Amino acid sequence: MPNQMSQVALTQALQDLIDAAQRIGSAATQLGQIRAGPAPQMPGTYQAVAADEAVDLAGLTPAQHLICERVINVFETGTIQGNYAAISIFQDGPHDIRQITYGRSQTTEYGNLRELVQMYVDAGACFSQDLREFLPLIGQTALVDNSRLKNLLRQAGAEDPVMRQTQDVFFDRRYFQPAMHWGAENGFARALSALVIYDSFIHSGSILPLLRARFTELPPARGGNEQVWIRQYVDVRHDWLLNNHRPAVRASAYRTRDLAREIGRGNWDLSLLPIMANGTPVDAGTAIAASAVSSDDIPYLGGSSAADRGAEEGYGEIWGDDAFAAGTVAASSSATASESLASLATTILNHPGISLATVHSSGVVDQANARQNIADMAAGGPARRSSYGTAPGGVVMLDGRLLRGMIALAQRYTFSVAEICGGSHNSNSRHYAGLAADFNFVDGRGISAAHPDLIAFKARCRELGATEVLGPGAPHHETHVHAAWPRPM
Repeated sequence: MPNQMSQVALTQALQDLIDAAQRIGSAATQLGQIRAGPAPQMPGTYQAVAADEAVDLAGLTPAQHLICERVINVFETGTIQGNYAAISIFQDGPHDIRQITYGRSQTTEYGNLRELVQMYVDAGACFSQDLREFLPLIGQTALVDNSRLKNLLRQAGAEDPVMRQTQDVFFDRRYFQPAMHWGAENGFARALSALVIYDSFIHSGSILPLLRARFTELPPARGGNEQVWIRQYVDVRHDWLLNNHRPAVRASAYRTRDLAREIGRGNWDLSLLPIMANGTPVDAGTAIAASAVSSDDIPYLGGSSAADRGAEEGYGEIWGDDAFAAGTVAASSSATASESLASLATTILNHPGISLATVHSSGVVDQANARQNIADMAAGGPARRSSYGTAPGGVVMLDGRLLRGMIALAQRYTFSVAEICGGSHNSNSRHYAGLAADFNFVDGRGISAAHPDLIAFKARCRELGATEVLGPGAPHHETHVHAAWPRPM
């Protein structure tokens, strides 16, 4: 009997393996067909068109298409490649309830997350069976505090190539192709127009009628001027974002500020590179070689308000002073090659001479305080950013040069770190790029103009590669030293 039972179990196991192999093969074929062929019509949006046709209609070259994708990736998750495992929580669901946003371009719990999860489950991939139980619940029952779902989504995005491929197909079908179809129907042909329209579909689901009603220019298909329409639309959308009743929406106004900068540069073909996307330089290749662009080069949005300057926490740094200082970057870029970011963060977390704040000076409580930033990196990253004021939300990997600089500073000083990538700062701040830290205590004394080691501490930051070092005497820096490392080339 034992032998007979073992034979039955073995036969069943073999059959299970065959079934699993067939499911994987079927999923691979399905995803390949989705990528290669025309997508079916989806409710609530324009019908997706074949990829080749969409590129022709929008007039995009492959390089321009890639730039558009990369800019949106940075806007959504802080990285050029896109963070497929990123989860953020925003209070922007129905009736302003909290909801999950997930993936490379951040689809929402009460929006299209169920469709993405359904595609992945249908592929029969690594976490499909575990995620299947959530399909009837997503969008119907609040899951924002369901740790099991969030952990499964993070794992799938981080570990399973099928989830990454599924997201690529999903975001193309659900957002990029409908955006290009809308642009073609309305006569838009320039690459920057495509980027503006795509960003609106990703961020708001469409070109909102309430915004179209606020300016007079007609779309090109109705005899209007394309550049004037885009300019007026971005202007109106920027004002709408800045004055939105939802803090998370107000915080996203960096999108329109960056798009307006490109309009001001006349970058209609997306040929002036890099494009600064929320402080991160974006181009279509692996290297970036171009002149820096100041956030002040926006000719028609007017001056920044106090909120835009990050007055909530009193920060006024800008990115462009020497962000592309090649010598500094080259000298320090190889320094982290032999050490993982996680090990550097662990060293900081356990260092007796480094204190990490657990609250923001604004009083806002979230999971983006300095200690949590380092803890997130010690766990493998990324670190979370705040989503109030001008903060963009999302996540970012802290730069190794910043982490090594903090460790080196601790060899000479004890200090407290008030902020890293959390808090509300200037919208172009290097904090949001994982390149800056604010120090509010050094050797047991609060930072002020009278601190005996202020000059030496700032000089040491510069010796360690920081190219933006501000403190007492600079506006909004009376009580801390801000040290930022250059943006990568």
